Amino acid sequence: MPETHRLPKTVVPERYTLALRPDLEAFTFEGEETIVVRVRSPVREILLNAVELKVLEASAVPKKGAALPARIVHEEKAQRVRLKFPKALPRGTATLSLKFTGLLNDKLCGFYRSKYVMADGKTGIMAATQFEATDARRAFPCWDEPEAKATFSLSLAVPDGWAAVSNTPIVEDTKLAGGGRLVRFAETPRMSTYVLAFVLGPLQCLEKKSRSGTRIGVWALPDRSRHGRWGLDNAAGILDYLNGYYGIPFPLEKLDHIALQDFASGAMENWGAITYREQILLFDPDVSSAQTRQTIVAVVAHETAHMWFGDLVTMAWWDDLWLNESFASWMGDKAVDALHPDWHMWTQFLYGDTVHGLELDALRSSHPIEVTVKDPAEVREIFDDISYSKGASILRMLEQFLGEAVFRRGLQQYLKAHAYGNARTRDLWQALEDASGRPVRALMDTWTKQTGFPLLEAKVDRTGGVARVTLEQSRFLYEHISGASDRSTRWKVPVTLARGGVEKGQRLLLEKRSGTHSMGRGRRPAASDWIKVNAGQTGFYRVNYEPEEWERLRAAVAAGELGPRDRLGLQNDAYALMRAGYLPATTFLELTAAYGSEDDATVWRTVSESLYEVEVLLADQPFHDALHAYARTLLAPAAARYGWDAKPKEGHLAALRRMTILGRLGHYGDPGVLREAAVRFKRGLQDPTALPPDLRAVIYGHVAQEADEATYERLWELERKATLQEEKVRLLGALARPRRRDLLERTLERSLSSEVRSQDAVGVIVGVAINNPGLGRDLAWAFIQEHWDELYRRYAPSGFLIRRLVQVSEGFTTPARAKEVQAFFRRRSAPEVARAVQQSLEKVRINTAWLTRNAADLRRWFAARPGS
Repeated sequence: MPETHRLPKTVVPERYTLALRPDLEAFTFEGEETIVVRVRSPVREILLNAVELKVLEASAVPKKGAALPARIVHEEKAQRVRLKFPKALPRGTATLSLKFTGLLNDKLCGFYRSKYVMADGKTGIMAATQFEATDARRAFPCWDEPEAKATFSLSLAVPDGWAAVSNTPIVEDTKLAGGGRLVRFAETPRMSTYVLAFVLGPLQCLEKKSRSGTRIGVWALPDRSRHGRWGLDNAAGILDYLNGYYGIPFPLEKLDHIALQDFASGAMENWGAITYREQILLFDPDVSSAQTRQTIVAVVAHETAHMWFGDLVTMAWWDDLWLNESFASWMGDKAVDALHPDWHMWTQFLYGDTVHGLELDALRSSHPIEVTVKDPAEVREIFDDISYSKGASILRMLEQFLGEAVFRRGLQQYLKAHAYGNARTRDLWQALEDASGRPVRALMDTWTKQTGFPLLEAKVDRTGGVARVTLEQSRFLYEHISGASDRSTRWKVPVTLARGGVEKGQRLLLEKRSGTHSMGRGRRPAASDWIKVNAGQTGFYRVNYEPEEWERLRAAVAAGELGPRDRLGLQNDAYALMRAGYLPATTFLELTAAYGSEDDATVWRTVSESLYEVEVLLADQPFHDALHAYARTLLAPAAARYGWDAKPKEGHLAALRRMTILGRLGHYGDPGVLREAAVRFKRGLQDPTALPPDLRAVIYGHVAQEADEATYERLWELERKATLQEEKVRLLGALARPRRRDLLERTLERSLSSEVRSQDAVGVIVGVAINNPGLGRDLAWAFIQEHWDELYRRYAPSGFLIRRLVQVSEGFTTPARAKEVQAFFRRRSAPEVARAVQQSLEKVRINTAWLTRNAADLRRWFAARPGS
């Protein structure tokens, strides 16, 4: 019996011919379409996906026979329209014809309206699309499932003077009798509905050709289109690299990148017409930071990687979403690393992907990479750090295990075998098995089909100078702090071991619960000999050591004997082990002291993030200020070393390091940093060019943190006058940072007003919570509860935005707050956040147990420190 959330496979689409006429004043559109379908068995009914559409007329013409008018039944709750015919359609091809109307909505999904603002203050409404995962059905009746691939021939009615951009080039542009133009695009290749896209607005294009001849364009509003040059140049380099890596040339004639001022996600991989938030595509050297420079390249690489993984070859159903997103995350960083090797992307990958994947997957309420999903709400829930970051991390682990050349050969075979079609995870494993001759599926099923990841408990015996390392695996759970355990789950774990003074690491595959490996004689004195498990940090697991081994590794960090990836991994493992109750909190804090001489930007970012997470847990404790004092002691020497001003010829990562250190030091209340920020802000009010792009966010944030009424309103004035979205967003981020209750409340109220774009409001609300983990978190949560109905209306269709609001509650640390969160959502139907609520409640329980275990020791530890 077919599942009710899926459309029957008795009829499948082959070719859509679609014409849309949007009304940008009434916020509606009219549409007509013909769909050539293949009828696999005689049917009297056809089901299509449709939501917020009104189908006015429908009929079907069999290949042989007369037109059959349809009785139209809208099934809004199921997001379908049912066409009932007076007699059965026979097997073979047929042509459906439909007329319909729809809404240009304000939900940032489907076919939606977007307000644009020029630098001169001119405003207007344009239109754009966002169809992933299940929102093409908001624009036209269709088979809105990834396996229902078809070709699309699109025509749009477009106002005079405006551009229209879609997946393929324009083949016809004619004047309409009543004004405006009819723009027709070339037919697309076979593809899924969710990667169809169209945008119409007053846009201009910068363009160039790749080495292979593909026309690449960056589209933006005309007053800022020049800021597309950085993105354009890197887009060309990325496409050239991926053409070579995949071994399959990009199959479309052109590849456009389109900047939108209203866009829910960061970007979307529509085939040949990638859409972005404006701040993630445009780079103004006078305003944009080094972080923005990197973000643009990283996101362009991620989305361009999708042109093969996701668009050319598409998962058969959303339970294999990771085949799209994990590959784009991993492959995107590979492309960036090829173009910008000095950015050390694989160290940054650990922070941006592996750490976040491990954090979510340590919850019992996590989910497998291959996860069963049914209706649209469940689909939206899995766009998370499991589908993106865990998946990307295990791909890197597998690549290192098989070897890069073998892995690449297997990917190329997979893409060629399934081009223009659909695939499942097992198809990828088969291709890699064929290329490597190794049992890839048996290995990787342990990582994709079950939730969680292993903790390896390492014991070292150095008797006689030969080190014997015994590893024992069990599932890592944050709930371990409450007594939970899981020693029955097994993984096949690729392990790399490193030893001090020994140049080459050793590899093994741990397949049983435990195993022992001999490493031979060390080359260093016994007292300073250290052994690091998961050397290079390519494995997706945690490692715990005995106290003596932790001390050896701490000394190795302080002496600079470990590389940055191992320093990052060791620190993050210690933090997670402390959160899960495997290590005392004081052991973790003592380890962080070894990082005082750290010079790597990404390691500093990871250390700072861990300290912030501890701050969240201690937000309501009397020794909260003592943690701030400790953090100032750790960060101040680094701030003195690197200063406020860029050194001649310093690299990209130096700018990121300075932003992290000065940003966190000011957050912790360092008087010198706050004074300097105030001085530089005042200077910038007289001469905006005096504010370096890399320090604008830091300076605005520190000034806002200490702001009085006048300074607070001055920051709002700067936000209103800013023309580039990047500047507006960094000012909004600052306005979420005041320490005064009344100013935070004002920011929250304005977040849902016309002063803040809908796409940015969630960031403002969440910013209030995270910048002030005590007062701000409580105010933000109260605001979310009070305005839930409007927030849910706006953001439930996007999935991830509404989840971010739920996640504000995960910082609470008492059973009473857990009950409050549970009671709030029990009274509301919100299937898009069901998993997020469950995960938040689990985190609150873990937080409570952690405080119970560690509060007394932390109080004594801080009291014993000078200046506390």
